Amino acid sequence: MALPPRSRTLAGGACLAVLAGSGYGWALAAGPAAGGPGTNVLVVGSDSRAGLTEEEKSRWHAGGEACRCADVIMVVHLSADGRRASVVSLPRDSYVPFAPHDDGEGPAVHSGKINAALRHGGPDLLTRTVERATGLDIDHYVQARFKGFVRAVDALGGAPVCTKKPMRDENSGIDLTPGRHHLDGGRSLQYVRTRHSGHGDIDRVRRQQRLVAGLAGQHLAAGTLKDPRTAHALVGEVARGLRPGPRTSVADMLALAWKARHLRLRDTEFATVPLASISHPAGTWGSAVKWNDARARTMFGRLAGDRPLAPADRRGPRGGFDWKGRVAPGDRMDCD
Repeated sequence: MALPPRSRTLAGGACLAVLAGSGYGWALAAGPAAGGPGTNVLVVGSDSRAGLTEEEKSRWHAGGEACRCADVIMVVHLSADGRRASVVSLPRDSYVPFAPHDDGEGPAVHSGKINAALRHGGPDLLTRTVERATGLDIDHYVQARFKGFVRAVDALGGAPVCTKKPMRDENSGIDLTPGRHHLDGGRSLQYVRTRHSGHGDIDRVRRQQRLVAGLAGQHLAAGTLKDPRTAHALVGEVARGLRPGPRTSVADMLALAWKARHLRLRDTEFATVPLASISHPAGTWGSAVKWNDARARTMFGRLAGDRPLAPADRRGPRGGFDWKGRVAPGDRMDCD
């Protein structure tokens, strides 16, 4: 079934965000342009099971009760010339000051785990909280549920992943032998949700980034963004799960896709915000993730200035990005 004209236009314009945000899928809502150099997109994957049948929940091990929180939070920066992109993951348990909001009982100002900002105040509060924590202006907001992610990855032709060791997790259902695999949407959902390894959510962030790099690499190499017809057809399928929000600018989305048409995977870089602790005591919030504030300010300052996260000669070794803030080029993402 063909999408209506407005949805097709949004799909074409959102192509870069789709490729960059494939850690969970996409529902697009854009805010007003912040006016800074380059473009910042906040990519969010919620834990919503909405739209999943009982059979799908069982097959993809996606049962359980959703907390209406953000499972995936990434800041994607596209440089002003469109030839460079940076992806920074913010662990979902990051303990940060929330932006001021009304908690239903009046004005509230408090700190908490960043993923809960979505539950407390929706996309608006989460966006303002990320802006407050990073010092960046967020131009666009991208969010989706489990179902949208599965559909999107299938529409993109599946995702290439690689693992050095057997990967088995009864909770997510993933079961991979060592080596390279090409996963469909359902198995990709299991892959990005697994927390079977020693560092739990921190390792899961690494897998989310590797899956994004693999998906993006397929389509950047194929020149998807350079051919408007191909981009519209491909992203039109992905966009079946889109829920365009208020303030979405079609012109902004079209400009974003056109600006990124010459982007190459080797000119993308991936990192996790530098952390001081992954077991920070946070009172009633339990154990949380604490950022290394000085190094985080440096990292986000480079994005605010439209600069690479790290010069090419100071990047981490092959696959060497980690929770200390090292950076990996998109074409050098190693196996788990």
